[in-house]
Amino acid sequence: MKQIAIVSLIVLSVTGCAAKKNKTTFLNYTQSAAALYEEGVIAYERERWTDALDRFSQVVTDFPYSRYAPLAELKTADCHFFQGSHPEAAVEYEQFLKAHPTHPMAHYAAFMKSRAYYEQIPGEFFITPPAHERDQTATRDARSALAKFIRTWPDSEHMPAAKELYVEVESALVRHELYVADFYLHRDKRNAAALRLDSVAKQFPGSPLVPDAMFLEAITYLEMGRKEHAERIFNQIISLFPDNHQAVRARRYLDALATSDEEGKNNG
Repeated sequence: MKQIAIVSLIVLSVTGCAAKKNKTTFLNYTQSAAALYEEGVIAYERERWTDALDRFSQVVTDFPYSRYAPLAELKTADCHFFQGSHPEAAVEYEQFLKAHPTHPMAHYAAFMKSRAYYEQIPGEFFITPPAHERDQTATRDARSALAKFIRTWPDSEHMPAAKELYVEVESALVRHELYVADFYLHRDKRNAAALRLDSVAKQFPGSPLVPDAMFLEAITYLEMGRKEHAERIFNQIISLFPDNHQAVRARRYLDALATSDEEGKNNG
């Protein structure tokens, strides 16, 4: 019995030492990850991007199972975003979302991915064609990302900013559609222009430029001799956007068309 007791004490002692060692190792692991991550954050705040990226990369590589690894991945994307590398940032935010879809910072990553696309939208420079004349891939990507963010994280603190960006992005796309329609009109391709304009309200119902597109569509149908189509659209503008300036113009056109019809009957 004495021998059994001694063996038991030895086992308990060894087990206790192992548990203590594991606990110490775990604490060292976490503390080391935290210290390295904090170094990265300090470098990030001072805009020392290379140093920050190096520290965050080390956290992910050396401490992949720590809670700081996902944060380091997110900060890596932030580094690229705020130093102007927006395509790289968009990819990294997307990778974060795929790897950590339920992370508390997922909503932030989704919003920043939208911003990364938004920052790639062509700007207006006097030496280049207007933005609405250029490639709209980044604009469409931004719209898609913002729409998904708005659907998925309605309670996010970034929702007001996301909604503002969404309206701006939609308006940019509508301006592009108006540009294409104008391109067709200048080449006497009125049917193609009308079809393009008709798609605006269906694709971008929230844009404040929808009444403008509808009014131009109505005028295009008038020029094509399709008066009934024009009248229907004028009435839709008045019904859907009664306070818009295009509603005032639509009423004037309807009055003029009605007067013309009445004069036609009298002359007939």
